[in-house]
Amino acid sequence: MGAPTMETVELRRYTEHLALHLVGPYARRSEILDEVMDGLQCAAADQLQAYPDLEEAARRAVLEWGAPGEVARAYNDATLRLSANKLSLRAVYALPLLVASWAFVLLASPAPPWPEHPSMLVFGVSVAALGGVLCLLGAMISLRNGSGIKAAVASSTELTTTATTAAVTGLILVLSAPAILLFNRGVTYPDSLNWLLVPLPAVLTLLTGGYFLTSLRRFLAARGATCA
Repeated sequence: MGAPTMETVELRRYTEHLALHLVGPYARRSEILDEVMDGLQCAAADQLQAYPDLEEAARRAVLEWGAPGEVARAYNDATLRLSANKLSLRAVYALPLLVASWAFVLLASPAPPWPEHPSMLVFGVSVAALGGVLCLLGAMISLRNGSGIKAAVASSTELTTTATTAAVTGLILVLSAPAILLFNRGVTYPDSLNWLLVPLPAVLTLLTGGYFLTSLRRFLAARGATCA
């Protein structure tokens, strides 16, 4: 019997209820619903061997799968781990690019930086170093707990969320350090900067910061919806 025939009212109702509990991007939710429908149709086809009535077979298949909320919880946990993987990896990829762009501006400018205020340079470098450590450690922890067989069978969502937040927060700290240094240098020693080089890394920094702040907010919102 073909798949379109197996898509009964009972199976559609189940997937509609499941959709109400799913979190994540539309493409991910659509993929999950298609996967669940395929599984339900296979289960209903198996049940037809014992129960010739199609609707009865569909009801048996639904009972076999379990409550939509429980199924959605398992899928949501996997969705959050996938989101953590992507967000943490992107943070790590963005880190050296942004540091290099700002380092180029600061080092390519004509005069040595901050002759009157070397302590500000130390402070800015310290902020960047702390952010880099947070970003790398958070990403490693998030990726370790967000993938693999061990993560699939264990509930590591809380640790994964904390680590992903640390990774993105670290990246934001790294982004803030050049702004601190550039502002101090521009105010105290403006002739030491090549201002024509500033706009490109500045725009890149703003776009990157906005992207990761928005992504982190969506990730935490999905995490909250899963825990609710």
